[in-house]
Amino acid sequence: MKRRRFLASVPLALLYVRAGQALAQMPPEKGLRALADSKAFRFGSAIDLQNINDPIASEIYIGNVNSITPRNELKWTATEKRPGVFSFASADRMVAFARKNNMKVYGHTLIWYRVPEWVSDITDAKTIQATMNRHIKQVVTRYKNSIDAWDVVNEPLEYDAPDLRDCVFRRLLGDDYIRMSFDMAHQANPGATLVLNETHLEKKSDVFEQKRGRILKIVGDLVARKTPINAVGLQAHFRPGLDRIDPEGMGRFCAALKDMGVGIFITELDASCHFLNRDKGFSPASYADIFGDVIAVAAERGDLKGVTVWGMSERYGEPDEKGADRDAACTKRVNLYDANNTPRSAVDGIRRAIEAM
Repeated sequence: MKRRRFLASVPLALLYVRAGQALAQMPPEKGLRALADSKAFRFGSAIDLQNINDPIASEIYIGNVNSITPRNELKWTATEKRPGVFSFASADRMVAFARKNNMKVYGHTLIWYRVPEWVSDITDAKTIQATMNRHIKQVVTRYKNSIDAWDVVNEPLEYDAPDLRDCVFRRLLGDDYIRMSFDMAHQANPGATLVLNETHLEKKSDVFEQKRGRILKIVGDLVARKTPINAVGLQAHFRPGLDRIDPEGMGRFCAALKDMGVGIFITELDASCHFLNRDKGFSPASYADIFGDVIAVAAERGDLKGVTVWGMSERYGEPDEKGADRDAACTKRVNLYDANNTPRSAVDGIRRAIEAM
């Protein structure tokens, strides 16, 4: 019996009772992981620290993914809360879980506009550059043998605009902070895959087409300067009823990157359920199309290096604050399993897309 059917057919309370017995005995090859492994393809998920200690949650990860992305434990706000004082205990536990279960680790993230207040308070270029270099060197070097890919710069553009985002790094160093970040990461680990991660690059709208154009210009400039950038990350957070995948625009974007020798990662694939009521023609089965189509376009038109969903089960997800007041069935972001650990149609959509590769 397939793992997803097992999880759907057994009462949740019984699952908890048998967590250390029946679930522990279920072989990993029953899930999506076996398919990804058979294709030598990286399929992963964001994971939270509490998931690795929960026998049911951890089993879902072990059976379905061969890569994990620590959701928060590698961010600057977790690793260097005070200047030069680093804390890696939580990230180390994530890496140990991955090693124990023969998984890769995708690092998220090195340079982002959300930083501790002490970083935002820096006022001169020399100090911010030295601070960046110290942070990147400490974090990347520590995990040189454990983390093979990094979101080096995360969300350099405004959320719903093609403009470069105002942040302390850009204010003090100019647009060149992006190049500096990649050079620093490469120096810390020349063998790592280095990624520029951004929102809305797979969706349909004039603004998002402009964002794709802006990212292509940034990447083109980096490549021309021989900056070590290996891939662009498409976050792929979808808002049903508001967002639509743009197969043509996304396809052209992926193909243009491939022509430059730059790959694609889908890095944070999920859906936000609180927009469902805006789309009368949308049904839960449509998640199979959303999740599957974005993978298919990236694989067909670009050099797709891997796919990461932004969580496995809604049971363990964080509340979606905008959706919490709409109805009880729509309080968290949509992942592969619902709040009862029953597989959603997204599982089959992803399966079909990977099978077609």
